[in-house]
Amino acid sequence: MRTRDLQRWWVSWGRAVAAIAAVSTAVVGLARPARAADVNFNLYGDVDYVVAHQGVTTNSFQSPRFEIFSTATEGRLSFLAETMFEVGGDNAFAVDMERVEVSYLFADWFRLHLGRFHTAIGYYNDAYHHGRYFQTTVDRPEMVRFEDEGGLTPAHSVGVHADGRFGLRRAGSLRYDVEIANGRGNVPDEVTNLVDHNNAKAYNLRLRFEPSFPDGLIIGVNAYFDTIPATGPDPIAMPAVTTVGERIYGAHLVYLENNIHLISEFLRIEHRSDVASGNTHAGFVEAGYTFGSLTPYARYEKVSFPSVLDPFYAQNKLGLRGSFYSVLAGLRYLVSENVALKLEGGQITPVTGSKTSSVSFQCAFAF
Repeated sequence: MRTRDLQRWWVSWGRAVAAIAAVSTAVVGLARPARAADVNFNLYGDVDYVVAHQGVTTNSFQSPRFEIFSTATEGRLSFLAETMFEVGGDNAFAVDMERVEVSYLFADWFRLHLGRFHTAIGYYNDAYHHGRYFQTTVDRPEMVRFEDEGGLTPAHSVGVHADGRFGLRRAGSLRYDVEIANGRGNVPDEVTNLVDHNNAKAYNLRLRFEPSFPDGLIIGVNAYFDTIPATGPDPIAMPAVTTVGERIYGAHLVYLENNIHLISEFLRIEHRSDVASGNTHAGFVEAGYTFGSLTPYARYEKVSFPSVLDPFYAQNKLGLRGSFYSVLAGLRYLVSENVALKLEGGQITPVTGSKTSSVSFQCAFAF
């Protein structure tokens, strides 16, 4: 190559590099910087004092749970993790991941969640999570307690959840929840976090109507379908059972406006197996009214198991107790936006067996 040609080539190449650099600088200058995710941490927990009587009287100070609740958002993408330090029957703390969710908001009518979430059954289960500060009463209704506390429903699910809202003009709005998840484990207190014991998935649908008047009223129904691989470890409670078909139908009516606290739920749980079949009916009504910082409240609950208890609930704490009704009343005093004090008395009356009476004091916090 001649010297003059080499000089021309070098000048041309230099101009090209300069042009590319100029364009790149302009693009970088116009591009928006990456937006950092908004990360938040909250702390929830409670300390209690409980006096209970069932034949004998016991009393205990309790430090039952402490929770770290973390969330992160970046535009339409969000993440949450609910980590619970909870005391078990051995008086020792254990760590439990209650929820792990990744969500994306496509539109008001469609939001998608992936991970471990609270199942959209009824109202209470996914309205009140593990922080006791947010619920009016000391504890959840018996029928909707979490799996390891003997509740009747699959409180946690691992899978896909979709929800959304459709406006109905002046009539109000319609909300839906649709879930596909692993479903129940072999025993009532198992959540299938890693391995689904059968290929059949659980399907859940919830529909809610929120009318424009009165504002705050929620009317909802739901249906849950699952096939439980009920080959549990207890051959006496579950003789020769391979699967249990489960159907849960529910309805709820809620009003939480104008200082009124009203939650009512009803569940019909159908279990079908090759050993026994039956229907369990459960329901509760919880009501209260807020005067400034003070909320007096009361709750009535009833659970009726079939005459021949199905094998799956034979391993459940409530199933072992049998059919019962319970009443309670209490006061909730909001000390501040972070601390609530509750004083509550109640009684559980089983169809067979002795009554259980209790008085509870709770200091619940949320920071």
